[in-house]
Amino acid sequence: MSDIARQAGIHVTTVSQILNRRSNCWASEATRRHVMKLAGELGYRPNLAARSLRSGRSHVIGYISPGFGTGSPNSRAMGLTDTAMQHDYTVIVSSHPNDSESEDRLIRRLADRSMDGLVIYPADKGPHTELRRLVNDGFPVVTLDGSALLDFECDDISPDYQQVGRLQVRHLLETGRRRIGLIDTIPTGRINVIRDQAIRDLLAREGLPPPLELQIAIEDLQSEFVDAEPLVTGIRACLETQRGCFDALISHDTLASLAARILMETGCRIPGDVSVMGAGNSILAIYGLLPLTSISTADDQAGALAFGLLMDRMKQKRANLPFRRIVSPSNLIVRSSTIRT
Repeated sequence: MSDIARQAGIHVTTVSQILNRRSNCWASEATRRHVMKLAGELGYRPNLAARSLRSGRSHVIGYISPGFGTGSPNSRAMGLTDTAMQHDYTVIVSSHPNDSESEDRLIRRLADRSMDGLVIYPADKGPHTELRRLVNDGFPVVTLDGSALLDFECDDISPDYQQVGRLQVRHLLETGRRRIGLIDTIPTGRINVIRDQAIRDLLAREGLPPPLELQIAIEDLQSEFVDAEPLVTGIRACLETQRGCFDALISHDTLASLAARILMETGCRIPGDVSVMGAGNSILAIYGLLPLTSISTADDQAGALAFGLLMDRMKQKRANLPFRRIVSPSNLIVRSSTIRT
C-alpha cells in the first residue's frame, strides 16, 4: 500500500480506504480507479491475517470427510466450495481415516487456523470430543450424515437412508425381481445398517423372503479405496457360492459396479439374469462399463445448503438458534443395469 500511495501521490490511509472499500472514504472516482489500476499492476494482495484481526472473520471454512473419491463426499465438497467461492470464502479440505481420534486432531488443527465454520462428516464411531465441544460453544458447525451417528443435536444435512432402501427395493419389485441380494462389507457402516433394515422391513411387508446377505470381510476399511484384489476376490466368492439364489443385487455404487463386472465376466446377463442397483449416483454409475440404476441424494445441493446453514449460524452466532436438520431428497435414476434399453 505504501508503494501504491507513493506512485499515486496520496496518503497511504486513503489507499487503505479505497482498497478495503471503506464507507468513510471521500476519494474521487478517478482516484479510486487509479489506485485500483496501480494495485493490479503492482500485484497487491490484502493482508488476510490483518483483515481477520480487524473483522473477527477469517473467511475460511473447514471441510472434513473420510474421503473425496467418486461418491457423496466429492459431490458435496464441490457444492460447498463453489458456493463458498461466490461469497469470497475459502474452504480448507481435509480427510480422516474414519476414526474419532483423527477427527479430533483435524478439528483442532483447523481451529488453530481461525476458521469461521466447519462442515464435517462425523466418524462412524467415537465420542466426537472436539466436535461436541465446538457445538456446545456455539461455533458454526454443519454435519453431513450426522443425524445417524451423533448423540447430540447439531445443524445437519442427511438423506433419509430408510427411503433410499425403500426406493431400491420398490424399483426392483416393480421390474419383477423377488430374490434380492445385499452386498456389503464387514464391518458395516451405520448408514448401510439403516438402509438394509428398511429393505428387510419392506420385503417382510410384501410377504417376500428376507434379502440374501452377501458380506465381504475386509481387514482394513480405514482408507477410502481399499486394495481392489481382496475386494474382488471376496465378491467373486460370494457370488459364486450363492449363484442362482438371487435375481437382483443392491449395494452402493462402488460395490455394485464391481459385482456387475464380475457377473458379466462369468457370462451372466445384466439385467436379463440379474438386476444390479447402486446408491450415490456417482461417476461409476453414470460412466462405468455398465450404467447403473442408482439413487441420487442431491449431494451437490447439500454442499451449497451446508454453506447457507453456516452463514445463518455465523450471522446470528450469539442468538439462540434452534438446530436444524435438512433431509436431502432421494430420487431414483433408472439405467440399463435394471431395465433393458
